[in-house]
Amino acid sequence: MSVLTNKRFGQPYGTEAEASAFLWPVATTAQLAAIADPINTDDKVQGKMVYNSTTGLVVVADAGTAAGTWSAVTDGLVDHTPS
Repeated sequence: MSVLTNKRFGQPYGTEAEASAFLWPVATTAQLAAIADPINTDDKVQGKMVYNSTTGLVVVADAGTAAGTWSAVTDGLVDHTPS
């Protein structure tokens, strides 16, 4: 079992799995737009934040359904509509 440490502050986060709980999920534009992708079907709730690795933007779920849109936190405009 490895322990991850924030080198800047020296704060241990525990295991890698525990540390990932503090990080936003990452998805591509194609994944965010695909209604059947796990990013839209697994544990999606209104307000969930995801880092879009294609655009470099953080988006937030507007609804907790698979078809719920994703809006950029920078401008609030809808960026992805799963279909």
